[in-house]
Amino acid sequence: MYFCCSPNNMTRSMVMYQFIEDERVRNLTMRKRKASLMKKMSELKILCDVDACLVMYETDDSPPDVWPSPSEAHRVIQRFNKSPMWSPNALQDHSAYLQKQIAKMKKQLAKEKEKNMKHLMVKCLFDENALREVNNQEVLDGVRSAIDSEIEAIDDMIKEAQEKAKKKMVFRTFF
Repeated sequence: MYFCCSPNNMTRSMVMYQFIEDERVRNLTMRKRKASLMKKMSELKILCDVDACLVMYETDDSPPDVWPSPSEAHRVIQRFNKSPMWSPNALQDHSAYLQKQIAKMKKQLAKEKEKNMKHLMVKCLFDENALREVNNQEVLDGVRSAIDSEIEAIDDMIKEAQEKAKKKMVFRTFF
């Protein structure tokens, strides 16, 4: 399926492509479109100063049509194969990139879960019925864990404050 717009009225019309059954018509269409494609490749190369080539096989047993020439196509294909973007290592790099993105998203999800648990925990402080709505054991365990973490943090702050207070008292006794 292909959508196209006419330049005059910018409305979209749908063109359906399908295999051409009539061999004579198919070969004629192939010749016309191949010539048009090669002309477009030539224009692109000249207008944009890019390296380009075209290799097209009409049938399995026919030799390929090559544009602009076999030697130039070979040079462009070698350049493509040497490109670090398409090397086997690059594919592994893409895989590593995806693995990093997955790990990053998992970390972000864990932070959001923790944030939601803290929010639910605070809600529980002000509404004794807040947990009655929760039917998921994992959520309840998460709230319990969040409460335990907050209690540990508060205990640590209390110990730290007591140690600071002791140091100030010792300092005052000497002066």
